[in-house]
Amino acid sequence: MFRLLLLISFLLLEQDVVAATVVFSDDFERASLGSDWTVNAVESGASAAISTAVSNSGTRSMYTRGGIVYVTSRAIDLSASNFSELSIWIRMGADAYSERPSFGDDLEVDIYLSDGSWKQVALYEGPGNSSGDIYNFSTALPDNALHANFAVRFHQIDGTSNDHDYWHIDDVTVTDYDVGPVVNGLFYDGFERAALGTTDWSISKVDSRSDSSIGTQIASVGTRSMYTRSGEIYVTTRAIDLSPYDFVQMSFWVRSGSDSYSEWPSLHDDLHAEILLENGIWQRIGTYLGSGSIGGDTYEYYARLPTTAYHSNFKLRFHQIDGSTNNDFWHIDEVFVGYRGPALTNIDHYLLTFSDQALTCNAQDVEIKACLNADCSTLYTDDVDVTLTPSGWTGSDTVTISGGTANVSLRQATAGTVTLGATSTTPAADNATQCIINGGTSSLSCDMIFSDSGFVFSIPDFLAAKGATGIAIQAVKKSDASEACIPAFASVSKTLDFWSDYVSPNSVGRPVSWPVVVNGVAIGASSGTATPISLAFDATGSSIIDVNYADAGQMEVEAKYNGSGADAGLVMTGNNSFVSRPAGMCVSATTTCSAGDASCPKFMTAGTAFPLSVQAVAWQTDGDTDFCAGNGSTPNYSATGVGLSAAVLSPSPANSAGAVSPASYDHGAIAAGTHSVAISESEVGVFRFDVTPPSYFGYNLGVFSSEPIGRFYPDHFAVSVSDDGSLAANCSTSTPFSYSGEEITWLVAPQLTITAKNSANVTTQNYTTSGYLKLLVDDIDVANVTADSSAVDSGAVPLSITSIFNTGTLNTTSFGELTYDFSPLDLFTYTREARAEINSFTPDILMSISDSDGVAMSSSPLTFTPLANMDVRFGRLWLEDSYGPEIFDVVMPLRTEYFDGTRYQINLDDSCTAYSSANASVSPTTLTQVDTSSGVVISGVSDRHS
Repeated sequence: MFRLLLLISFLLLEQDVVAATVVFSDDFERASLGSDWTVNAVESGASAAISTAVSNSGTRSMYTRGGIVYVTSRAIDLSASNFSELSIWIRMGADAYSERPSFGDDLEVDIYLSDGSWKQVALYEGPGNSSGDIYNFSTALPDNALHANFAVRFHQIDGTSNDHDYWHIDDVTVTDYDVGPVVNGLFYDGFERAALGTTDWSISKVDSRSDSSIGTQIASVGTRSMYTRSGEIYVTTRAIDLSPYDFVQMSFWVRSGSDSYSEWPSLHDDLHAEILLENGIWQRIGTYLGSGSIGGDTYEYYARLPTTAYHSNFKLRFHQIDGSTNNDFWHIDEVFVGYRGPALTNIDHYLLTFSDQALTCNAQDVEIKACLNADCSTLYTDDVDVTLTPSGWTGSDTVTISGGTANVSLRQATAGTVTLGATSTTPAADNATQCIINGGTSSLSCDMIFSDSGFVFSIPDFLAAKGATGIAIQAVKKSDASEACIPAFASVSKTLDFWSDYVSPNSVGRPVSWPVVVNGVAIGASSGTATPISLAFDATGSSIIDVNYADAGQMEVEAKYNGSGADAGLVMTGNNSFVSRPAGMCVSATTTCSAGDASCPKFMTAGTAFPLSVQAVAWQTDGDTDFCAGNGSTPNYSATGVGLSAAVLSPSPANSAGAVSPASYDHGAIAAGTHSVAISESEVGVFRFDVTPPSYFGYNLGVFSSEPIGRFYPDHFAVSVSDDGSLAANCSTSTPFSYSGEEITWLVAPQLTITAKNSANVTTQNYTTSGYLKLLVDDIDVANVTADSSAVDSGAVPLSITSIFNTGTLNTTSFGELTYDFSPLDLFTYTREARAEINSFTPDILMSISDSDGVAMSSSPLTFTPLANMDVRFGRLWLEDSYGPEIFDVVMPLRTEYFDGTRYQINLDDSCTAYSSANASVSPTTLTQVDTSSGVVISGVSDRHS
């Protein structure tokens, strides 16, 4: 028997939804326990070590035996954990491999708590229900076990020395789950009320005498608990919606009745705890046994729920199996179901991106990111409230960042320089705010300059090389009467200096630096190389510019006016950024096949990588559908996780759509603009390969496809013998046999299974569709058998065989699989020659196959041995000497004989050989004649009267 205290074993079979880390694991696959365990044998003869007697995984496990002994793990640091589980495989000893523990020779599992005490979490009692009982133990660890010096201990309570009373332990594992510290309740009942009610619980009585209610007999917390008693009954919670959650835990307290406060449950009056899974099945998670002799046992359940329980109609129920009137109590308390969110991760820093030239009459846009790492390649995507400085942010100085990024605007009424910053409390940022200004690199400098006059323009995003036209640029200044912007120029032409800055990609790793074009003129890439362009401003202070950029990325255009003459000393600036995105992608391979069907020549074996070329390209014309014809490259385009997939064009319909590997790739910026992706297709056929880039600065670029690529064909054939076949004896009236020199045929013709495989040895199911099956029956090449593989003559030379193989039959049996049946007309003949002395044979038939694409067997030749349930005998016909008067016919008896290695003896097994006087003659023919006679030998002898 065993007593459960914290146990739920079936949860180990469930796949984890949240990330999990194994912080301690021991499978004992070594010779000695080593430094991970400390053994303290209290009694002489008690011990613990590693053996090969029995195991769960591998070939070894730890054992305890012989008396009181403690085995304690090293300290395991769980101080950073919010939820951890302990799992162990335990098997009771058995005489078959060790020795079964006796009564009282129990095994206790303890855990070390933060207060320095040991807590028993399970007790396994010898001698158990049967020899060799197996227990898969798992428990969630209580909060006071999550500390730096956590340990697990096995305590054998008693035993007899001299190699007795074994417990075997394997696969001790402690797993930490990456969840947050806060448990949010979804259902709780402490039963601190007078009646159970019908809101949270429903009762179903199988036995009319059964009952469930709330009582004051005993409780875990407070003064009341729920009880069940007296017979079979179900008590079930209301439906609890777990569908939105990734990690749910459940706990409850159970205590068996006792005469001191109720009445203990008798033998078989058990209590089961069960949960309702999404498939409608009730899964038992705990069994609590009625003892019949003792009472008051306490059990604490604490575990995470399996993923199959995460549905909208989850329920927990308690099922008492039996009981008698007013007796056999079970008490239940502190029922809790709750969920945990993900583990909180501190933000590394906040990153602000902006242009540093701002106007006091206009709000300046700022992008803010919550970065999880130093280079901000990973964002904190949960909501976080951020307080921004200085004051003056549109809407509020506190904003909520969702998904890692937010766009905000700052307004300042007074010209001057301000320093931007961002702070948060939950979670906090570990490092100071960083800023990217005017497309530069990230730094701690976060200054923004507000001026009373400048240029305002907004360049819309566009397709690379298509550009944007008719962009208004306004020369404004702050009104003397308000904070509004008014024209700074009117009906005049001014020469402005233009240059561009890279925002993304920045200066790090940028393969090319192509210029931005303003009004048809390529502008400089820095203020020192700025390009002057004259603009005519109208009465409203506005002018028009056109902007183009042939590459992909985010760029910023800077404009500056240095006044002269009447404007001497006047400096006006302005800037704006835009995104230039690829118009599409050219997806191609070295060979395509426009026919797109089985007539395409062979291209690549299924499962073998080939180079797929992917190039992000610029705009050429509106409505363009062929991005591989004349479109310019966009070498600065980059993206991670570009999706790869394929659609089977032929066969149609296909047996299998196949699979592409890898499913994605990273497209880095590259001067040539073209990436060669090593990609494989698992199936046979002709395919269209699709490339799906992720969102680019918020734009969905689309899905881009190749021309038909293929034909893909199998890498090899896996050939196996599905039926070895058997040889037919020519005579089987007694012991089956054939004579040397006789033709031997198949009793059952052999059958081979031929499966088309890709390079990963996965069946190519499309191979057996029309047009793709290139293996013909004539491609099956069976090597002639020329000698026996085991029977030899006195000189150890194998006996000669003549074989004739005819064309068999080839049939499709399932997707990608065929069978080849040998011809029933195949013949084998052992050469009858002086050296041929044999008793039996087992021929080896060697064969190899290939198809018209040159696809061969994975291992050739294939050999197998047909069943030969017979002897092959070197035989002869023997006529006995006879004599008699010349006036009477002389009968000459005939018998069949075979050579047994020493001499010839009558073949008593031969009742098959036919004889006829037509095949007999005498010499000389002038002396006598042969009368007509015929028959079949019986037990090797002819009829003496024939």
